[in-house]
Amino acid sequence: MRRISTIAAAILALGLSMASAQESSELIDTYRRNFVRSSLGTKLELLKEASAYDGVDMGPLYDTAIQFVLGNAVLLSTDALLRDISVLSVNMVRKYKYAPASENLWKLFGVYKDNLVRVPLLQTLAEVAGGNKDILKELNAFLDTQVSLFKSGVRIDLAVLDSAIYAIGRLGDASSFPYLFSAYTASVNKAITDRASVAMAALSGDYAAFLAEVIRSNAPAEKAAALEAGLRGDALSPDKRAELAEAALSVGVSYQGSSSGDLSYILSLRTSAARELTAREWQKASPLAIKHFYDYQMQFNRGQVSKSNFLESIALLGAMGTSDAAQALALYLQLINTETEQGKSFDEQIALAVVTNLGRLGDKSAFDYLLYIGYLQYPESVKKAARDALQKLRW
Repeated sequence: MRRISTIAAAILALGLSMASAQESSELIDTYRRNFVRSSLGTKLELLKEASAYDGVDMGPLYDTAIQFVLGNAVLLSTDALLRDISVLSVNMVRKYKYAPASENLWKLFGVYKDNLVRVPLLQTLAEVAGGNKDILKELNAFLDTQVSLFKSGVRIDLAVLDSAIYAIGRLGDASSFPYLFSAYTASVNKAITDRASVAMAALSGDYAAFLAEVIRSNAPAEKAAALEAGLRGDALSPDKRAELAEAALSVGVSYQGSSSGDLSYILSLRTSAARELTAREWQKASPLAIKHFYDYQMQFNRGQVSKSNFLESIALLGAMGTSDAAQALALYLQLINTETEQGKSFDEQIALAVVTNLGRLGDKSAFDYLLYIGYLQYPESVKKAARDALQKLRW
């Protein structure tokens, strides 16, 4: 320890006397020379001493230390001191944001398999490997392999997986989207799903467009997952959310598959899309909303969708604010009135939803059908709703 203290004191004195870039280079070279000459334990102490510098970029020193580890990994990879040198050097490269060390960092990733080294390595690559296409490609491939292993039942290191997703998100390249989306849909755990969601939203490019392409092209389960991702948190602006929901509803109402499992995902897709469009009052989706309503009317009559689903399709029409939406609901009210007049049973909750949403739309095309409610055997709740709706019609 006396020898390392003497060396450190001499180097520190040299560092304090330096002001120019040339002198900083001399300081780093001094540390490097002493690092090369020192024993393994002394090397670690030198690196710890050098970590105190804030005004000098000591990144090259720690890159040298990483190269030393790589050169001795075959013989000393299980040595605790060598691992400590690795972790300290990786963290210092991150501190100084020394990008030239990126390639060596990735090589070091292949040497150590435990998360004590791999996690800080990935966190450092997230800071220093920006724009390095080769490393990005390797990280994407690593994530792809890890997700595949998990799906096949192999136990993987979740801390490393989480850090890999974090790093890829920070690097922010659009090419990473399919790999992150695969991690998002793998159902590893909530933390991984959340991490992947944040990482996808951080990528360069049009995130909404990436998700819309999945909704148009991928399997039903992934369609539903893509919409869910877009509607999580505030990753997308209100208009982008509405556009994505519109795209999802368009795919949903046109879907022709027959598998019960796939249809379940399509139902989820349509439900989420309808709720978002209702909340946004997205009038551009009015033609889709009408098609969605007619489709669900038929499916509800056949027992293929729930009453809740059908009620939400009615609410969606009410949120559209268009004459076409009002006419579709008014014609349905005409049908309800006709069946009620014939003595057929009706669903009070559905009747109330239709009447209430016609009032919300305020289109005068509903006048005759709302007025006729007062002459039929409806309960007072429906008649009152009809009177209120009549007051809201615009002339």
